[in-house]
Amino acid sequence: MSALTVADKLAIHELLARSAWAYDEARLDVMEACFTEDAQMRLRIAEGDVIGPHDGREAVLALIRDAIESQSDQRRHVISNVFFESEEADRAVVVSTLTLLATADGETSVLSAGLYRDTVTRSADGWRYCDRFLALDKPYA
Repeated sequence: MSALTVADKLAIHELLARSAWAYDEARLDVMEACFTEDAQMRLRIAEGDVIGPHDGREAVLALIRDAIESQSDQRRHVISNVFFESEEADRAVVVSTLTLLATADGETSVLSAGLYRDTVTRSADGWRYCDRFLALDKPYA
């Protein structure tokens, strides 16, 4: 039997979608609400070294803000193939696939793909990321 209710799983799916949308729309206020204050984020590009951890919500947001500010195209983070690797009543590990698209000069291309492995926790305000790891399949400019 699942430790999470269907409503919990739906809320976690919405967290994944909301944070992808917030990144694509440069809505750091929305992105901020997706992370716990003590969250951390790490990433690996291709088979390179792990970048991070970026400790604390402010450090995570600075990483995201810097990435957004360096982009001249429109990004779309497409999240799919979501499953729960582990579940507890107030904590879960969620794995999902990222397909990263970019549109510039009327052309859309796939920049990269990868896997997120997120640890989410229940807070008074709903489900939030407390640990986010992104492994990208290939580097991109």
